[in-house]
Amino acid sequence: MVVIAYDIKDEKRLVKVAKYLESHSIRAQKSVFELDMEYKKAKKIFEGLKELIDESVDKCFLFKVKNKEDIQAKTSIERIF
Repeated sequence: MVVIAYDIKDEKRLVKVAKYLESHSIRAQKSVFELDMEYKKAKKIFEGLKELIDESVDKCFLFKVKNKEDIQAKTSIERIF
């Protein structure tokens, strides 16, 4: 499982990011989405966010959860932008 979380400063960009992720994943919380797919495919979706955000003020994170049943398990965290 892969998780994407974000903090988008502008409401207009926030709506675009949310709609984009809703079309590819399941919303877990307001700014957190779960992707039940291979990491490689999820990373491509994550990289698509670059077209929607302002990298100077917005933050997006990609988390690879190694153990889906135990979120407290060790994770591999990657911040691309």
